[in-house]
Amino acid sequence: MERMQNCITDSNSPNDDHWMTLDGPAMSGGGVKHAVHWFRRDLRLHDNASLLAAARQADNLRCVFLLDCQLERHQQHRYLAANKWRFLVDCLRDLDESLRRLGSRLFVVRGQPLEAFRRLLPLWGASHLSFEEDCTPLGRDRDSAVTKLAHELGVTVLRGCSQTLYSQQVLMQASGGELPLTFAKFHRLLLTVGPPPAPCPSLQDEAATLPPPPPPLTPQLHPGFHRGLSNSFSNNNKTSSSSNGNTCNAASFIDEDAFNLPTLGELGLDQDEANYQPTPVLIRGGETEALARLTRHMERRSWVATYGDKPRYQSQLLMPSGTCLSSHLAFGCLSPKLVYAQLTDLYRKIKGGSSAQPPPLHIYGELLWREYLYLTAHANPNFDRLEGNPMCLPIPWCRDQAAFGVWSNARTGVPWIDAIMTQIRLEGWAHPYCRYSAVAFLTRGHLFQNWEDGAKLFEQLLIDAEWPTNNGLWLWMSGSAFFQAFGCAYSPVVAGRKLDPQGDYIRHYLPQLARLPTRYLHEPWLAPPAVQEAAGCII
Repeated sequence: MERMQNCITDSNSPNDDHWMTLDGPAMSGGGVKHAVHWFRRDLRLHDNASLLAAARQADNLRCVFLLDCQLERHQQHRYLAANKWRFLVDCLRDLDESLRRLGSRLFVVRGQPLEAFRRLLPLWGASHLSFEEDCTPLGRDRDSAVTKLAHELGVTVLRGCSQTLYSQQVLMQASGGELPLTFAKFHRLLLTVGPPPAPCPSLQDEAATLPPPPPPLTPQLHPGFHRGLSNSFSNNNKTSSSSNGNTCNAASFIDEDAFNLPTLGELGLDQDEANYQPTPVLIRGGETEALARLTRHMERRSWVATYGDKPRYQSQLLMPSGTCLSSHLAFGCLSPKLVYAQLTDLYRKIKGGSSAQPPPLHIYGELLWREYLYLTAHANPNFDRLEGNPMCLPIPWCRDQAAFGVWSNARTGVPWIDAIMTQIRLEGWAHPYCRYSAVAFLTRGHLFQNWEDGAKLFEQLLIDAEWPTNNGLWLWMSGSAFFQAFGCAYSPVVAGRKLDPQGDYIRHYLPQLARLPTRYLHEPWLAPPAVQEAAGCII
């Protein structure tokens, strides 16, 4: 208790050596303390400071996840691809199982944050609301609105910072308020700031059980409240339902069964719930899987010791790996601070113990690139568009739906590009080098199409697409920001032969080309008619 209280600081004085900020009085004094923890992009029990604080200090703890019950109205339901929904369902199931092992459970609320909390916090008698901060501009606006509502209801807010390695405020203060617009400047900033704070203790290490949720509520316990809910939902929520049967009504806030996990059918997926098993090409979500992948990742000692050497290109490296962590970082099943800490420990073991010399920054690779893009985007609400984006060059892109359509549907006729887009559509993932080729081909390399449209498609299809990293990729590879002067155009033939010299990747995702000789596989239009006929593929 004392340790966590020492980690709670005033929200106006951010410090990256602390885990928590506090809006309102700390949990102290008499009375029963009812805490609600709001899971978002922190679907885990490790390195979750706000959850840990609530669990240590509350008498009752209710863990919730909000699923927007009007998804179709906001076009989010149809927008997200099936792979992302399946991954989210995996995450929620795993989190619920972990909480149940600690004597708790996950309550999935169908509703929008402000509307749901306006009713649920008083109904549940909540004294505290805890959550991990969202570093994106839209997320901060939503969190500010929820915090304001909580204050109006007399509810104290506990906020942790674990989405990124550092507090964005701390980095901006260290840079004197000047945003580092190159990765080299960002590196120099990190050398000034020092290593990020260590992850906070895991909840499983703290206690065998969690504070239990309060007893189930009934309408009789709250006369008039159910009636008030019905009136407030009468305009558009009371009987609101989507075509897949997902309902959001007044009674659902009273009925405890309404807080059960979402089914795949509820999310519009055509798959039998009882027999749901991800195929091998899909990436399973959840904290359990994330930690297992991290363990396997850290077993590659030689990779850590030689990171930064010239890579060896092999086709199998382009397939989904059992050590890939990007999707689990994106959904918050895995803490970036935990990854950083384990990389640091492993590097020091390999290099000969606890050296005072810090590890070189390059061993953290994509982790720091992710951090850089989060910092770059944190104060730029137009980071995902050309207009109003001070970082983005005003390039007069084309918007040809036919050209965009052949690219997005893997029908360009260029095997390397079509294989990449096929993998993205089928599996919700592609190797970063493959993404570079696809982005360059759509934009400055060949089709000269607006990068905004490609970014939206990637956000829809890629499981690991985060708002800062996905849009940062498109700004970068389209030549719109960061490195406008660099001239690499990523030839789809040259890049394909370099990364997939034997054509195994292309043959896997484009089996119609499997019988073509390797010499023609990346440029099938060069194959003589007799070769095309023998391969059963006429160009």
